Amino acid sequence: MTYHSKKAIVSILTSLLVFLYLFIDIQGAGSAGVESLPQLWGVFFLKWIIIEVLAKMVILIVFNILNRLATREAEPSFADERDRMIELKAVRNFCFMFSFGFFVAMGALAIHYPLSVMFNTLAIDFFLSGLVLNLSYIFYYQRGF
Repeated sequence: MTYHSKKAIVSILTSLLVFLYLFIDIQGAGSAGVESLPQLWGVFFLKWIIIEVLAKMVILIVFNILNRLATREAEPSFADERDRMIELKAVRNFCFMFSFGFFVAMGALAIHYPLSVMFNTLAIDFFLSGLVLNLSYIFYYQRGF
């Protein structure tokens, strides 16, 4: 398994843990009134971004140290054309997934679903888009392009 594939797996696990922790917490607080719902979700998204960035930084540092000790393999110091092509394809897949979920969330508002459905859809879509990004990295690195 390549370094990039292992890094993507670690990133998926970190994202899953952070998302589940915060999403379960917001579901408990989601029974608040409609007036405070956008504020609760705004706090959720800000906390999610900050905690996920910090958690990924710490986990990837630990991953690099453990990977270096276990395999004697350093993090690649450069990216060639293949790496850039894989990154572009993975980001393309992320954008397609996020756009689809965004339109589903807006469609839910258009057909008069509650505001909480739109926020839940956006949160799940953002998580799934990150999952698609990392799974794309794994797929393309295993496939070879």
